[in-house]
Amino acid sequence: MSAEQLKEYLNTAISLAKEVGPAFTDGFWRTGQFSADSDFAAGDKTGNGADCVTEVDRFIERTIFSRLRDIYPAHKFVGEETTSEGGDDYKVTNDPTWVVDPVDGTNNFVHHFPYTGISIGLAINKEPVVGVIYLPILGELYTAARGQGAFLNGEPLPLIRPPVLTTPTSLAECSLVCEHGSDRSEKVMGSRLASFTRLLLDKKHGGGCIQNLRVMGAACPDITLVAKGVAEVYWEIGPHAWDFAAAVTILTESGGAVFDGAGWWGSSIPESERTLKPLNIWNRKILAIRYIPDLPGQPGSGRVIQKKLATELLEIVEDIPYPPDGIH
Repeated sequence: MSAEQLKEYLNTAISLAKEVGPAFTDGFWRTGQFSADSDFAAGDKTGNGADCVTEVDRFIERTIFSRLRDIYPAHKFVGEETTSEGGDDYKVTNDPTWVVDPVDGTNNFVHHFPYTGISIGLAINKEPVVGVIYLPILGELYTAARGQGAFLNGEPLPLIRPPVLTTPTSLAECSLVCEHGSDRSEKVMGSRLASFTRLLLDKKHGGGCIQNLRVMGAACPDITLVAKGVAEVYWEIGPHAWDFAAAVTILTESGGAVFDGAGWWGSSIPESERTLKPLNIWNRKILAIRYIPDLPGQPGSGRVIQKKLATELLEIVEDIPYPPDGIH
């Protein structure tokens, strides 16, 4: 895939995000086409009230996919709302596949919490290569294409740079962003809370003693915090490809690193075989580490530290079995 072709795909995604931005803003404030007396129709997707969908989600996804199908009729399309309504039996192929979340953080959206936005990603050979995340209420547009850097409103990421950007060497020097998910079953919540407890617990009791744990309510904006340099780590088990596909390209192009997020705590995997695995965006388990500056006189040490932090985290968090997205 040429740099010129990727740039074209990126510009298309940027244009589409900006096109649907006004509808997103209308829905957020209940104005214009989504005024208070319109059919906003916030529905319950999971049956437990923890995950919802609105007419804004459906409108934005329909608009984006309609435009994309006109421009790239041979491409594939995976969206949160069309997939959740039509089932998960779509085929994951190596073909160019647009992966869209029309309103990432819908619960934030319906509660007027501005940490929510539009996510448009493109995967080729099953790997993300283009990412656009637009947070209209905050006025933040994140963009990236493989090999071409990552930007926030045209400014290169990370925004925080050395010497202000530090080089943490353990989880105890890190801020972690994560989510509790929409699966509220006792078993799953028990596992999540146990992992959160170990992450926060002091080191003398076997914990990671992270400096803080943030739950903001939306995966793509979460990862932009890591790309921006204002959080060190993002970890989550259970999100779907549309929740973070666009953000992965933004994070890696900012100098960050991504890994499979399946934890090793309580695992039968021997310690000698516990090695970091590359991220598969369709497997619903992700660990992301921000750009880490090299230590003085130690070129390449930043990448080594990223792997050290990832290993330290996976040692104290539990895996939760989830079926992958799509058919492989």
